[in-house]
Amino acid sequence: MGSSRTTQTKPRVWDLPVRVMHWSLVSCVLIAWLTHDARLIDLHAAAGYCALALLMMRVIWGFVGTKHARFADFAYTPRAALNYLVEALRGTTRHFTGHNPAGSWSVYALLLVMAAVTLSGVVAMAGMYSLGSPIRLSPADAETAREIHLWIAWGLLALICVHVAGAIWGSFVHRENLVAAMFSGRKTVYEQDHAEAPRRVGMAGAVVAVVVLIAASWVGLSGWLDGYQKHQANAAPDKVTVGAWEHECSSCHLAYSPALLPMRSWRRMLHEQDAHFGEDLFLPEVKMRELLAEADSVAAPSWAAWKLGQAAAPDASPQRISELGFWREVHSKLPETAYQAPISAGRHECEACHRDGHSGIFHPRMIYNPPR
Repeated sequence: MGSSRTTQTKPRVWDLPVRVMHWSLVSCVLIAWLTHDARLIDLHAAAGYCALALLMMRVIWGFVGTKHARFADFAYTPRAALNYLVEALRGTTRHFTGHNPAGSWSVYALLLVMAAVTLSGVVAMAGMYSLGSPIRLSPADAETAREIHLWIAWGLLALICVHVAGAIWGSFVHRENLVAAMFSGRKTVYEQDHAEAPRRVGMAGAVVAVVVLIAASWVGLSGWLDGYQKHQANAAPDKVTVGAWEHECSSCHLAYSPALLPMRSWRRMLHEQDAHFGEDLFLPEVKMRELLAEADSVAAPSWAAWKLGQAAAPDASPQRISELGFWREVHSKLPETAYQAPISAGRHECEACHRDGHSGIFHPRMIYNPPR
């Protein structure tokens, strides 16, 4: 199994920039996976933009880097990769100093899928929260971008599992620790007079500097470090509401944007106005028509509002936003005490935690965590 030659050395095969970029990408993917919650969106974004920068640097290094870092060193055909796998199963495959044919295609796939997941994330985040890229999408298109991003992310996770399994298997086949080699840079070499790869410490330092600069700039400028205090203190006071709706509803409670529930919910609510949560609204027919007309004309002020409005089952006309599946999903981790005094007066009081609750936008940076 593996090579039968006995003359071997362990020179440096992977230069320092390759190893730094490899483990930095691993860190970015891990951080992004752990911070997919909307409240951690800026950490998620910082990890994504760092990953995108690392991918760009790795592609450049694939053309100008040291010997085994270059794509030309592992430009194998799909047939070569298949032959390698068959020979490895038989225990007759030869040893490869750099990437083996199967591993090379794993690298190409990882680079391509990581690029897809980061770019789709940029589009999704811009569409959902108007963060990062100047791209602006309709809520429906933003949701499509989000779903694409999620599916690609799951594909990346599956590909990473295959890659790790391949590294473990390759370590067994060739009797060397391939994971450790990506830390030390050193691999078993059977070639005569194999030149050791230069370390390229300066380039590795530049990679680290770029990653740190991107992460620090995003997290620092976003306001995450101070809990978005400036963003929340300067939240736009304009209410995304309409005249009659605001006038009739705000005297008793927060006047939700009508876009937060489907039109059939408002029709039912006004049809049952004599039993409006235990009270009679006493609205004349003219006023009800005015309210319905206004509600029908209001567009969702944000992706979150649109998502809420779309969350009701096709045959349902819920009367409470907290009945919606999407609302329950995003609030599932909150304890019951979050809806009790002194924090809030109940699930209907969005402004207890959302500084922009009056607008129906529900931007992640506007989420306030009151003391418990």
